[in-house]
Amino acid sequence: MWILGLNEADNAGGAYARPARIHCLRHGCSLGALALAVAVSVPVQAQDAASQPTASAPAMDEVIVTANKRAEPAQKVAQTVNVVTATAIQDLHIQNTIELTQVVGGLSLTMTSPSEQSISLRGIKEPSGGGPSSLTVESYLNEVPITVFDSFASTLDIGQIEVLKGPQGTLRGRPSPSGAITIATQKGSFTDYSGYIDATWSNHQGRRLEGALGGPISNTLAFRVAGVHDYNDLTGVRDIYNGKRDYQDTTVLRGTLDWAPSDKFSADLMGQYTHQKGDFYRQIEGRAPCAGDQGGAILVSSIACGQTFDLKDKIALTQGANPNDYHGKLVTLNARYNLSDRIGIVYVGGYNNTKYFTNLNFDFAGIGEANNFARDIDVTTKRRAISNELRLQSDGPGFYNFTYGLFQQNTKSDGVANLPPIFTNNATRTTTNDYGIFTNQRFQFTSKDSVQLGVRYSKVDIKNRLNNSSRSYHATTGNASYQHQFTQDLMAYVSYGTAYRPGSAGANAAPVAAIPASFGNFGPEKSHSVEVGFKSQWFNRRVTFNVALFDQKYKNYITSQFNIACTGVPNPNGLAFATNDGTQNGPQCFGTMTGNGNAVSKGIEVEFHARVTSNWSIGGIYTYTKAHFANALLPCNDYNGDGVLDVAGIPKVQKGRYVSLCQENGPLGSLPNTSFTANTSYDFAIGQIPAYIRLNSFTRSSSYFPQTGAVFPGYTTVNGSVGFLTPDRKWELSLWGKNLFNKVVQDTDGGPWNTFGVPSGLRIGTVTNNRELGVTLRRTF
Repeated sequence: MWILGLNEADNAGGAYARPARIHCLRHGCSLGALALAVAVSVPVQAQDAASQPTASAPAMDEVIVTANKRAEPAQKVAQTVNVVTATAIQDLHIQNTIELTQVVGGLSLTMTSPSEQSISLRGIKEPSGGGPSSLTVESYLNEVPITVFDSFASTLDIGQIEVLKGPQGTLRGRPSPSGAITIATQKGSFTDYSGYIDATWSNHQGRRLEGALGGPISNTLAFRVAGVHDYNDLTGVRDIYNGKRDYQDTTVLRGTLDWAPSDKFSADLMGQYTHQKGDFYRQIEGRAPCAGDQGGAILVSSIACGQTFDLKDKIALTQGANPNDYHGKLVTLNARYNLSDRIGIVYVGGYNNTKYFTNLNFDFAGIGEANNFARDIDVTTKRRAISNELRLQSDGPGFYNFTYGLFQQNTKSDGVANLPPIFTNNATRTTTNDYGIFTNQRFQFTSKDSVQLGVRYSKVDIKNRLNNSSRSYHATTGNASYQHQFTQDLMAYVSYGTAYRPGSAGANAAPVAAIPASFGNFGPEKSHSVEVGFKSQWFNRRVTFNVALFDQKYKNYITSQFNIACTGVPNPNGLAFATNDGTQNGPQCFGTMTGNGNAVSKGIEVEFHARVTSNWSIGGIYTYTKAHFANALLPCNDYNGDGVLDVAGIPKVQKGRYVSLCQENGPLGSLPNTSFTANTSYDFAIGQIPAYIRLNSFTRSSSYFPQTGAVFPGYTTVNGSVGFLTPDRKWELSLWGKNLFNKVVQDTDGGPWNTFGVPSGLRIGTVTNNRELGVTLRRTF
């Protein structure tokens, strides 16, 4: 589901516009029905001065988006744009972007572990460990490209989030095949001081303190500062060996300066620091092994010998901790100089410096020191990126509008992994230079018909600084759309778009040191998509109904397969043990393998929202996506060597191979075909006390996990809140709950775990979060 709330978003028209208050209404994202692929939009309702809403149910406010790098109503954009406003974030108690999954239909944000985070749209799964060049969904903060880690941090003083669906091949910083997420922060006002502070407590040991303050320094200079400290025990997994639990502790600090010395020039400078640390444990299910199990092959008893666990018990057995620690520094600069009333020069610059450390203890069976061989892998990754974008563009009415732009980004990535005694200081050192030249042309042929054309030339240079090898990739991508405005409130469109992702250029290290580096690398990918849809509003714009169909085909889709068995010594005569040295009791060989294979994604999105009365709204969004491989030969787990995925028995690898290969036509990842979100919001009063009730739900169908052949069940979660405000609306008390009916199901699967080269009787995986109940007290000033 989705609620878009009444929002005052500073500078919602983009960083290049003068800071202004734009009111965005609380919508519900929509509802859906069936079919084949295009572009649905967000809960968006255009309202013009001529329309006169009724007293009982007023029209909904217009939502302004910057999907095309210019401020325009979302209902007039020829692509799917889902918008989450600042008020929606507050109303739904969205405390990090992962929770947007329950708000934006068709969006999936997953964290298999702190080092394996991914964003997926339209069934297209982002490869794990592939690096920035393989992202299927790019993320931007104030139009500057950011890492997945930055985008997964706590939400803080957000003005608006836009989820753009479909190929982003022209206007964004880098081409991305399935979409982009743009996050705009709140800006300082040149006229008023404003801010808030809120404190939250939850039964998941949640403790969150957030605040912001901004206002004028002078007539031409404004500021805003914001910060948040957020602690939560995540899914609550408990390690009975070391007594520790999952947790995540996040601090974000931000400062912004807005300068507008004249009507011709404006600039916005933002600096942000993020520190996130925590422990993350992989939970187990099954019977913990005892010495003598498996015909005596299990030599040492588990700490939980003989005990049986279910994933819902949320128990881990590793002896060591699993810490992770992330530091991120981000600076964005947005400036505009108006050459005339319609033409301006826009600059967007960014600096992003991150450092990430994670340690993973492989003692999932709880054997302890007796199994002290290749037990802990620690990885440190450093990344520094500097980006610049310069655009000459026109805005406003008329037959012709244009954008011409240049983009450049330099990224240095340094990583080192240690898995003693197998390997130490396994390093990667890469430098990537992205270049883009792009243009977008808009023609308003009649008052009802318009065409938009765009083209982009991209060049990517990737250098491996360890061996001084380098490779360049070139591509031309583009888009074209036609839209017809049947009436002021009914628009239909068709669009075509292409996207490109470069290969890794052999710069990545091998997933496991014992196998060739080719299994950690991949070639370039191309895709093209057709979208058809319409956007409409009815009953004096109190009802929004949008439908979109899309069909996207991928050539050499970049993919990664998690937890795939491998061998350092292929057996030319038959199956090989999945170990580094090829012996049954040698150190296990498993890794995330990358590759390429053709794929298809097609589906439908249907959105509905209605303002039933002046204080009651309902809405929903339904998505159906069929995303699958198309006869792709990819790394797989095939323990019996018959060419079909299976994970039963002792892990082995096909004859003569380092890694088994299977012909794949199944889903691209553990993503549901169908999702449905629904919401309702009702405002009322108890005497002089304003109050409200908010409810939203998220339903997803079952999904198939291609690495282990597991099927995850579908489920529905329901969230809700009840709130009370003081008559002056400066104080607000909210009682809220997430997953109110405590629906807990499996959502990732690591497959059977083996120790000493034989099955331990345990599997590893994760399940969804338990019910969380909380209270938030907010003071607005």
